[in-house]
Amino acid sequence: MPTTRPLAPKSQRAWDAFQARVTELGGEVLADAWLGSSAPHRVRCAVGHERLVRPNCVQQGRGICHVCAGNDPRAAWDKFRARVAELGGVVLEETWLGNNTYHRVRCAAGHECSPRPTSVRGGGGLCRTCVGQDPRAAEATFRARVAELGGVVLEAKWLGSLTPHRVRCAAGHEGRPQPNHVMEGTGICRVCARQVWDVFYVVHDDDADHIKFGITSGDPRPRLREHARGGFTAVIRILEDLPGTTAPDMERLAISTLRLAGETPVRGREYYAANVLPVVLDVVDNYPHMRMPAPARARPRVTLRAGGACAQM
Repeated sequence: MPTTRPLAPKSQRAWDAFQARVTELGGEVLADAWLGSSAPHRVRCAVGHERLVRPNCVQQGRGICHVCAGNDPRAAWDKFRARVAELGGVVLEETWLGNNTYHRVRCAAGHECSPRPTSVRGGGGLCRTCVGQDPRAAEATFRARVAELGGVVLEAKWLGSLTPHRVRCAAGHEGRPQPNHVMEGTGICRVCARQVWDVFYVVHDDDADHIKFGITSGDPRPRLREHARGGFTAVIRILEDLPGTTAPDMERLAISTLRLAGETPVRGREYYAANVLPVVLDVVDNYPHMRMPAPARARPRVTLRAGGACAQM
């Protein structure tokens, strides 16, 4: 009868540690010999399930029984269907597709949806439509709200709740509100709300050597005074009475152009180091359908007088 070769000290320690850990978890090792840390070994868990487990996985805290841990396909399939039924739904799939695979389900309200079993077991619910996360439902709600306000959505397709959509209001103004803002009650038209955003400006802080560009509505002097108090006393560009969405579109284009050039703000969204000024001015001065400032207004100095009055030098 052949004799079993003694284990090397390191392997013997691993074998002893594995058996001790299985015993600690209420199980029993059924394997007759050590096969290696990465090789499956037969064990019986505390409930009586016989499984094949790898010692290194057990030592990493993964347990000894997939059935008891809910990872057994049959057990997971039964738990998923039970949870869907508990939520008032019906599983439409005929077979188990896996914990992280979408399964067709009909929710209690009759919507057909495709949740993942892991999400359902984690408390994520069944139906995105019922919780307001379904794109088709969000688009339908947005279009209905715009129509309710007397407007028309001009976009041909849904761009997402956080993306501006072209809209024409009841008065005929074209704007670009974000659907989530509209659904929060902010309206669809800046002009009708007296927020026309028809001014674009670029100002400079000589001491910090920073520039700031942005937009405002109507008379720009209050905004310029505010920036002058913060050190931005030099006005590089100021474009007033811009039509439609020119000013916000110009601002977005300047930000995206700088982002593509690898330039990031030093503060906020539009505070940049002065070295990016040529890029910003290139966007401004070459933007289509804009009104160029008169040469005399190219770089006025804004100072604050007593009482907060604004003067240009």
